Amino acid sequence: MMSFGGSEIAGNALRSSKALRMTLPLCRWAGQALRMTATPPKSQTWHPARGISFSSVVQSPNLAPQDSDGLDASLYSKIRKYSPSNMQRKTRKLKAVALEATEIIDENSDLLTDEQTESSEAKASDEPPVPTLPFRMVDDLFYAAKKAPAGTTASYWSYTYYRGMAQDGTEQKVKVHYCRSTYTMEKVCKECFSNEQILGFDLEWAADSYKWAGLKKNVSLIQLASPSRIGLFHVAIFPEKSDMVGPSFKAIMESPYITKVGVNIKADATRIRNYLNIDSKGLIELSHLYKLVTYSAEGRQDEINKKLVPLATQVEQYLHLPLYKGQDVRTSDWTKPLDMDQVAYSASDAYAGLQLFATLDHHRQQLNPCPPPPYHAELNLPIRLADGLELSTDDEPVVDTVVETVVEATATVTATATVKSKTTASKRSSAPKDSRVEIAEDRVARYRATHPEALASTPQLRAYFMWHNQGLDPRTIAHLLRDPPLKTSTVMVYILAAIEHEKLPVDKERLKQEIAGRISMNSVCSRWPHIAAILGLAEASI
Repeated sequence: MMSFGGSEIAGNALRSSKALRMTLPLCRWAGQALRMTATPPKSQTWHPARGISFSSVVQSPNLAPQDSDGLDASLYSKIRKYSPSNMQRKTRKLKAVALEATEIIDENSDLLTDEQTESSEAKASDEPPVPTLPFRMVDDLFYAAKKAPAGTTASYWSYTYYRGMAQDGTEQKVKVHYCRSTYTMEKVCKECFSNEQILGFDLEWAADSYKWAGLKKNVSLIQLASPSRIGLFHVAIFPEKSDMVGPSFKAIMESPYITKVGVNIKADATRIRNYLNIDSKGLIELSHLYKLVTYSAEGRQDEINKKLVPLATQVEQYLHLPLYKGQDVRTSDWTKPLDMDQVAYSASDAYAGLQLFATLDHHRQQLNPCPPPPYHAELNLPIRLADGLELSTDDEPVVDTVVETVVEATATVTATATVKSKTTASKRSSAPKDSRVEIAEDRVARYRATHPEALASTPQLRAYFMWHNQGLDPRTIAHLLRDPPLKTSTVMVYILAAIEHEKLPVDKERLKQEIAGRISMNSVCSRWPHIAAILGLAEASI
């Protein structure tokens, strides 16, 4: 047996080992203390049993007015009040203790610290989202959802996981107001939403809606969400009257000082403009903020653009739970009284947009340098970066996809002609889109969100929805999509390809008269066998 005796080397080794054992708990204690104090100040207090307890004041942070001249202020002017980053002054001593303890540990511990840091970053989505609003996600409910089997109802994000504190100190759930008349909608909008400065906004409509089908099929359900309340305004079952939505809702949507947030929000605004004569202002497209925050943090500013990002993708990344987007509920009948599945689905969509905006804006403020927030979407201005640059991007650019599909359809174009057509397309002026195109693009975005394996391209689906849902003929569609217009034959190919790839429903007589009847039977049978079967051409060719 080896004996260290009174060796000085042995004594130093023992003292170093003892110091290491003492400093490791100290580091853990300091880290825990940092996490405990990194909670929203003033309006919240830490309770050892309950965790974070909110003050008796349940009120949404104020939103600074936004205009095109000075927008460097945060969209949520008081969001820092609820942000953990503001606790730095209160934790300096704890940081100093942690730093001192870390410096005592030998070089081998540095590798351990790096690994722990990487592990912490990799598992960030396993923790509840950063609390940025008075209503925050309950930790126990979050972890229960994380442990639930994937794909089950309990595993999805929901507004029911959020809690706040009422003025009497009792715990408060998010309230849902399901309004089935103009009178109750006006009352709820006036009392619950008119004084808010930021709202989640969304629409639902009938799956079989056509442009000529009228208001109730094209704007079936309107959703608004504040931190404490969700309004579901079921316009489809409102009694018929001249003023279907009342003055308070109109004032909310037309005010530039009440910011409305959502995904593909301009298309929703186009619908209520066309069917309710409401000119919406103060719109924030969450996809723009998502890309600004995500790609700025990763140093990939060149990838920032205005292409839409599905709400479910954004929620899972920043709110750390998947968002239910089941096709059975999404395409259900929104013109009849809602069942509980429809209530939960529509309420969660609007509330997710609100919570997502606050979380994204918190992360934007943590960036160094910090980029300004996006302009209101209706202004059609570029996305601004932290260094003062502006990205001159169009909404959902589709030039390359369009040209690529045109080349595929013609089949005889050479590589040189392809390059020439792309160059010509890039020089075209970006005129404002027709509302019918925006509505079709919104439909495409929703379709792709529920059909991630879709084979049809965006131009093909867009042309199909304009033809099938809006009742437009191929020649009109060609003129609406581009100036100078696309070839009518190209639009026909788009529509046929969408039907063939996705097995979409069609009006057989319209298909035969407006499209298939103008293309040779041999071409239809060889290129689109599904369509040939619909029209009975397969049997005729035998």
